[in-house]
Amino acid sequence: MAAQHRRTDSKAEFEQLQAESNQNRIEFLRNELHLCSTFITIAETEQRSGNSEHAAQSRADAETGYATLLRFTSDPKHAKHITEEQRAELNAGIARLRAQLDALAGQ
Repeated sequence: MAAQHRRTDSKAEFEQLQAESNQNRIEFLRNELHLCSTFITIAETEQRSGNSEHAAQSRADAETGYATLLRFTSDPKHAKHITEEQRAELNAGIARLRAQLDALAGQ
C-alpha cells in the first residue's frame, strides 16, 4: 500500500513539474517576443539618430531572437507542449516580428 501511495505522489509531482515547465516555456517565448520588439524599437531609434552601427546590432539581436522563437515553436520536443491557442498567439507575434524586421531592413 505504501509503495502505491508513493507512486501516486510521484506521478502527481511529475505532472505538476510538467505543467510548470510548460508554463515557463510559454512565458519564455512571450518574453522573447517582447524583447525582440524592444530591439526593433531601439534599432529604429538608432537609425533615425544616424547611428547605423547600433541600429544594425539591435536588428541582429532581434533576428537572433526571431531564430530562437522559430526553433522553439518548430521543434517537436517543445511544440508538443504548446496548446493550439498559444501556438496561434505565438505565430501571430512571430509573423508581426518578421514584418517589422523586413521593414527595418528596407530602411
